[in-house]
Amino acid sequence: MSGKETFLFAKWSVEVHRRSFRRSVSIYLYPNKPIKVIASKSTTQKVIVDFLMAKKDWIEKNFEKFSEIAEKFPEKRIKAYENFPFMGKERKLKVVITLHKKTFVSVTDENLLLHIPRNDWSANSLIEEHPTALKEIRHFYKREAVNFLSERVAYWSEQMNLKPSQVKFREQRTRWGSCSSKKIINLNWRLIVFTQEIIDYVIVHELAHLQHMNHSDRFWSLVEKYVANYKDIMKSLKESQYLVEFLSENQ
Repeated sequence: MSGKETFLFAKWSVEVHRRSFRRSVSIYLYPNKPIKVIASKSTTQKVIVDFLMAKKDWIEKNFEKFSEIAEKFPEKRIKAYENFPFMGKERKLKVVITLHKKTFVSVTDENLLLHIPRNDWSANSLIEEHPTALKEIRHFYKREAVNFLSERVAYWSEQMNLKPSQVKFREQRTRWGSCSSKKIINLNWRLIVFTQEIIDYVIVHELAHLQHMNHSDRFWSLVEKYVANYKDIMKSLKESQYLVEFLSENQ
């Protein structure tokens, strides 16, 4: 059983999610969303407020960071001439008419093409937003990612002589890849927005875990053997990680 309640703390909205067997109080922060608090059913609001007060400076600092990120990576609008990153390159969205019965997305060297069926076309199609097309954009990016990432895994597996038992493609908010003890590699399909250099680094990183299930010196030496500038790439990935946010279903 769980429940949810809301109240105002300082200048922020708070959502409290109650859990039957929860012992501690935890808070989670997300851009453009209320503070999320997880607490037991017996935890009083006073205890929750006291906990938030103790974390107030930390909360303030993180929301300031979210504001800086929002300014640097403004929210994408699905309309003509908006820029969308794909394979490390910004491509302008071009809205075009199609004789096909369903909306779909394709790509050229310069553009991301949103194909609107003739029956759905109107005089405003070139100037209005198309928020419902997010589903088709996600489908396109995921399809292209699975194809390209699979090719790069095959290439680097051959180069490193390290073979995963399986490769899965997932959508995770904070992780780009993982490797299990069963030699299953998971890759975040949203990597497709980045350059091939970044994609290759993440794949090499996860393949290296097939030999070293840790981040020891030997692990990093193996990574460096195939990606000499991995430290620079890690920095670049961290700085550009928010480029993928437009692909989130719940923005």
